Amino acid sequence: MKKLIAVLMVALLALSAVAFAEPYRSGDIAFEYDEKAFEISLDNNLDDETTVVVYGKNEAWGHTYVSFYLKDMKDGEKFPTADEIGTENNTAVTEGDWNGYKNVLMYSLEGEDGMTRSYFIVPVMDDDGDEIDDMLEVQIGVSRIDDDATAMERDDAISAIVDSLKLVDD
Repeated sequence: MKKLIAVLMVALLALSAVAFAEPYRSGDIAFEYDEKAFEISLDNNLDDETTVVVYGKNEAWGHTYVSFYLKDMKDGEKFPTADEIGTENNTAVTEGDWNGYKNVLMYSLEGEDGMTRSYFIVPVMDDDGDEIDDMLEVQIGVSRIDDDATAMERDDAISAIVDSLKLVDD
C-alpha cells in the first residue's frame, strides 16, 4: 500500500509540474508547446516586431510550422482590409472571431510545394480598446499527409500551440 501511495504522489508531482510549467515567451508573445514535437526559431526580432517560428520535429508530419509575427502599428498606419489582402493574394478572405480575438482576417493558400498555409491577421487593440495598437499574423504551414491518423495527431499538436497563445505586456 505504501508503494502505491508513493507512486501516486510521484505521479501527482509530475502532473503538477506540467500543469504549472511556464509558457514559452518571446517579447509579447507567449504560448505552450511540446518540446519533444517542436523546436523554436527566432527570426528578425526588432524593437517594434517579434517573430517566432515553431517547427515540427516529427518527420511523418512533413514540413510543419506555426509562425507568430507581432508588429507594432505606427501612427497613421492602417490595418489591412479583407479586400486588400484578398486582391494581393488572389484569394477569398473571411473576417470573424478566432482564438478569442475579434475581427480577424483569415485565408488559406495551397502551394505548388504541396503545402497549405493558413493565415490569421489579428488586430490587437490598445488598452482602451478604441484603436488598433499592434498587428499579429499567425501562419500555419502543413504538408499534405495521406495517413489520416498522422494528420490528426499533427493538427492536434498545432491546435494546442495556437489555443495556448497569449499576448502579454511587460
